[in-house]
Amino acid sequence: MLGESQLNVYILGADLTSRQRERIQAQVQAALRSLPPWAFQLVSRRIEALGVRNLPLVIEPRTGGSVSSQVLSLGHIEERPAVRLMPRLRESGVDWGQNQRYLVAKAVAYLAAPEPLDAIFWSRWSGAVQADQLRNKARSIAEQWQETTDLGLLVEMFAAYALNPAHTRWSGLPRVKQFLDEWRQA
Repeated sequence: MLGESQLNVYILGADLTSRQRERIQAQVQAALRSLPPWAFQLVSRRIEALGVRNLPLVIEPRTGGSVSSQVLSLGHIEERPAVRLMPRLRESGVDWGQNQRYLVAKAVAYLAAPEPLDAIFWSRWSGAVQADQLRNKARSIAEQWQETTDLGLLVEMFAAYALNPAHTRWSGLPRVKQFLDEWRQA
């Protein structure tokens, strides 16, 4: 799916109807197409740095009876960064738990992010986070940000930036925006 992005999208679920599978595929494709080309250029750079052909994006729908509220899981498959999205299947359709464009943008952010060993990248990101007091601002919005990592903040900010780089709120995060501008243009 979407060869130019070099993402392998897998939709898991033997019990999915063909209609459900088609609906999920169409929604994921629409969300991927809503992202700017530079986001996929960052993924391509990451793929090149890893020396692999592609990165996995796994969609594993859950039934309505599932109790977990988690919709995104970040990790690795065969030493490659991988993302698993876990929407809920409802009678009325697919519930992604978040805006599906934003959720897919977060997945792309994780896949594009350099390894923790890239000290220069992560030091620069940490400096931008500190300069704009991003961690404190995030904590004041929601309790979930109490223990967030620099990677967690990068994934969130990348998604927001990819979907709306001209939003007025970026004026309150000038160093974070500058970092993201430079990363995308590097």
